[in-house]
Amino acid sequence: MKIMAALDLSDYANFVLNKAIKTAKQQNAKMDIVVVAEDHSDESDSAGRERANEKLLQDATRAARSYQQKALAQGVKAKVRIRSGKSAAEEIIKYQQSENLDIIVLGRRSHTGRATFPMGAVAQRVAAYATCTVMVVRCMEKRDLADWNAISLL
Repeated sequence: MKIMAALDLSDYANFVLNKAIKTAKQQNAKMDIVVVAEDHSDESDSAGRERANEKLLQDATRAARSYQQKALAQGVKAKVRIRSGKSAAEEIIKYQQSENLDIIVLGRRSHTGRATFPMGAVAQRVAAYATCTVMVVRCMEKRDLADWNAISLL
């Protein structure tokens, strides 16, 4: 079995990573950590776009290495892949299909603030179009993260 932890650079990523690690251990699965550096830059400014994309890739690489070290510290070897593109959902789905993964673990946050849309756009698209099981992890509120992080370190 092969699991993907699809992570971003948010405060919630470590929470999602811990869920993926726990699942990988339970399933005795191989794990890939995928971080997408999503390109949000203005296409009319090519020099600015290049700098912004380079910074995003550097930040994604740094975060991915940190996630990999956390997985290793918990006894799970994980390979890391950095993807870049206009759509995080599309990059996650393309990677899942190219690697024939069995489970995608990702977080969900709604940036709309409306209860009628309980998942963010990336989680919705991945859940709708992936050809494998998708575990969408409900991310805690920021005020709960400090308490959860303290507990998870015990």
